[in-house]
Amino acid sequence: MIRGYQPGDHAAIAEIFTRAIHEIASRDYTPEQCQAWSEKNPNPDHWKRRCELKQPFVFVRDGRIAGFLELDPDGHIDCTYVHPDHQRRGVASALVRHAIDASLARGVPRLHVEASIGARPLFEKLGFTVLDRQTVTIRGVDLVNYRMEYRGSGR
Repeated sequence: MIRGYQPGDHAAIAEIFTRAIHEIASRDYTPEQCQAWSEKNPNPDHWKRRCELKQPFVFVRDGRIAGFLELDPDGHIDCTYVHPDHQRRGVASALVRHAIDASLARGVPRLHVEASIGARPLFEKLGFTVLDRQTVTIRGVDLVNYRMEYRGSGR
């Protein structure tokens, strides 16, 4: 089930973000890159403030948050992360499809994202195209990601 953010979800979201980077993205990025991207320990206070502002969609399975996605009003997907225990079970695909539907319903036919190396194939499978490979610097460390977009009027 996908629903909107509710107060208190931030603790699970903080854990998902941290674990997804250090347990999933670490397949494509070095330990130094992962550490620059996210501290090893979740930061619930940061995520409480961020979630109150961004109001992410959350995917709930068996009463637990399995993943989340932040969608800005202009169609920018800012974050999409899945708990390592729920990867490869359709969570990210469902969240992205939900974001597409929500954007189209708001009259925003273009979505865009900066996808990690590991997330790129998922976004491509869902109709996004690569605009550019880019290097971003986080805390002085370079990481590769892909600027991607989706243009559509429906699925």
